[in-house]
Amino acid sequence: MRFLFSVFLFLCFQCAKPTLNNPRDFESDSFRENETLLCLTGQSSFCQAAIPVCTTCRFFSTSITYNGARGGIAGADAKCMSDSKKPTEPARAVFKAFLVDDVNRIACTTDNCLTGGASEHVDWILKPNTTYVRAVDGATIATTNNVGIFTSQTGDAESPSVSTIFTGIDTFGWDTRLNNHCSRWTDASDGALVGVASNSNSLFFSTGGTDCDTQSVILCVEQ
Repeated sequence: MRFLFSVFLFLCFQCAKPTLNNPRDFESDSFRENETLLCLTGQSSFCQAAIPVCTTCRFFSTSITYNGARGGIAGADAKCMSDSKKPTEPARAVFKAFLVDDVNRIACTTDNCLTGGASEHVDWILKPNTTYVRAVDGATIATTNNVGIFTSQTGDAESPSVSTIFTGIDTFGWDTRLNNHCSRWTDASDGALVGVASNSNSLFFSTGGTDCDTQSVILCVEQ
């Protein structure tokens, strides 16, 4: 009897259709988007590069405004990825927040990266020698130099233009504004200051400090 039962189990396993229980077997767009969000927030080690990597890259501004408490750099990146204005194509495009602090995302540590060039970057979001356009209509915003910054801006980063853009960038030179990044984007206090661009047509310098309890869109940049 035991022998017959064993034969029965063997035949069941032989005839059963195999199933895929590993969630990484699913390659849907929604799975890829969720995977990207987990990567940006440090919750997954199975992180893949954006496909395709952009050559002409896009800016958009979030449909929602936020104060200075944005969940840190990773939280702001995740807000870009989940925003309703994020372009839907290509499905696996990655967008990150146009924000700097003094640890997690740095453009330059010297004015215009003159001392160390691209070696001064930390998780920087702009590529060298690349043209950036508005996602909404494809109008050119700026073209970066060989160290991934720009010193002039030919077009507005959003249409219609938006004002009081939190960046954390200093008055000039792409340095992080000293202590003016809302405690690395975790503070929404009245009196805590943040470096801002006065509008989306002058992103590469700060006009001064604004309270971190102010509401502002996040500018998001394709990677």
